Amino acid sequence: MKTGIKWLKGLVVSGIVLGLVVSFNIPAYAKNVIKLGCAMSFTGKKSRTGKLYVDSLKLATAAINKAGGIKVAGKAYAIKIVFYDDKSDAAESAKLIEKLIVEDKVNFLLGPYSSGVTIPDSLVAQRYKIPMVEGGGASGKIFSRKNPYIFGTLPSAGQYFGTTLSMLTGFKPKPKSIAIIFGDDKFDLSVAKGAKKNAEKLGLKVVLYEKISESSADFNTILTKVKSLAPDALLMAGHTEGGINLVQQAKELNVNLKMISLTVGPSEADFRKSLGKNAEYIFGVASWSPQMNFKGIIFKSTKDFVAKFKAKYNYDPDYHNASAVAEIAVLKNAIEKAGTLNPEKVRNAIAKTNIETIYGPVRFNPNGQIKGSSVVLQIQGGQVYQVYPKGTKKPIYPMPAWKTR
Repeated sequence: MKTGIKWLKGLVVSGIVLGLVVSFNIPAYAKNVIKLGCAMSFTGKKSRTGKLYVDSLKLATAAINKAGGIKVAGKAYAIKIVFYDDKSDAAESAKLIEKLIVEDKVNFLLGPYSSGVTIPDSLVAQRYKIPMVEGGGASGKIFSRKNPYIFGTLPSAGQYFGTTLSMLTGFKPKPKSIAIIFGDDKFDLSVAKGAKKNAEKLGLKVVLYEKISESSADFNTILTKVKSLAPDALLMAGHTEGGINLVQQAKELNVNLKMISLTVGPSEADFRKSLGKNAEYIFGVASWSPQMNFKGIIFKSTKDFVAKFKAKYNYDPDYHNASAVAEIAVLKNAIEKAGTLNPEKVRNAIAKTNIETIYGPVRFNPNGQIKGSSVVLQIQGGQVYQVYPKGTKKPIYPMPAWKTR
């Protein structure tokens, strides 16, 4: 909560009003404005990651406005984003999405962070037939409802650990067993189910498959179980705060594993800062890494985006940041292709998206989820690197025991 409060104070300083947050520096040329609505976690347990999305949405939108805006039927439109703080609460977020549509009259919607919040938000978008492009929810539950108004830029949660398990089974000697623990939200459950299925196909024995409370900060009981079972690897589907607590307590209890891999956390600069040296050798998964080399719209390339982002915010972007840029790129392309702000025609253009971005190629499956997969990351020397496939560093496996570091 302290992180969220500090961030909100920063928003006040920069002239953005709490509660309703309207972006920023609409250019003088803009007689025409496209309003995008977004309910995001400014406070609450998901505010660490919510901040990543807001930073990138602001940067991408400012870049578009500076370059002349979005062209619609020969006219230039600036983008204005209307943000509300959903307090990391699904019910609150859905109410705010309706407010954005009914009261603020936004043209299109951007998604919140986390699958559990995205699901109710997407249903509101469907009810009002306003397309939503979201970069913060990956659960199959979002895309299994035949909702034509939701499009996601994160790959399927069920395949998040797919590349990790492929890498793991390629080590020599081949690992024999893994433990899978997962939080109690829709994303975590989807990740865990997919990981278990993939692991068993690859001949790995799943010695522990257990749900944990997302709100709990105590991992002692589950780590004691893991220690007694002594698997080769521990995979955790959860969010940043949980990952930090897990790693800290694994050291305190001297739980030594050959691999600890987390879905969310290692890619984030705040995760590495919070854990310091204890973050070393932890693996993560991501749909993008700063070491990738893509050309793009809005920003010229991945390298260009990373440089501009670091200059603006003074931290390294991760896949959440890049996914947010992809959201804006998709909407910009679709609006220009449609040549109108008609929601249905823009929705149809989004469904046909086929663009190159700094996040990589963006094309959607018929259910609205992006076609793509994850890469494996590892923290080495205080920095995060892509290590599989075709990584800039080789994976360090097994991890050194805590007492030998």
